Amino acid sequence: MADLDRRDAQLILAAIRVLAHRLERSPRPDEVAELLALPEATIRIRAASLQDLGAVKLVESAFETHLEVGDHLRVEDLPEIREEALAGDLADFDRRKQAEAEKMARLFEDGTFEEKRREKLTQMDRDLRAFPKKPRNPFGDD
Repeated sequence: MADLDRRDAQLILAAIRVLAHRLERSPRPDEVAELLALPEATIRIRAASLQDLGAVKLVESAFETHLEVGDHLRVEDLPEIREEALAGDLADFDRRKQAEAEKMARLFEDGTFEEKRREKLTQMDRDLRAFPKKPRNPFGDD
């Protein structure tokens, strides 16, 4: 339910009503998606959330699914706009990315990266020199 706000819910309910009037039948989710210029998957997910809320009824037949308006007043309980939560998440993401960028900058500025690279190359050189020159014959004919 967190991905749905009152504005989106009312928009979907309005689209269902308009299409029901135009088509003289309950619209399918793909028809609602086409009217709203949204992906069908988005409409299906939001319709399922609205069904859980009781605002929309998903009527499934053997061949297709139709949407009907249920108790439209249920959407009044939804938050007005979900941008606040999204803004908080974006701010948190920006803080984490900034901290990561600062960490990377410190890594390259103080020479830690170059030192670790040199240590790794030295270890690889030691390992390569310790590697046997000629592999042992598995049949014992050395």
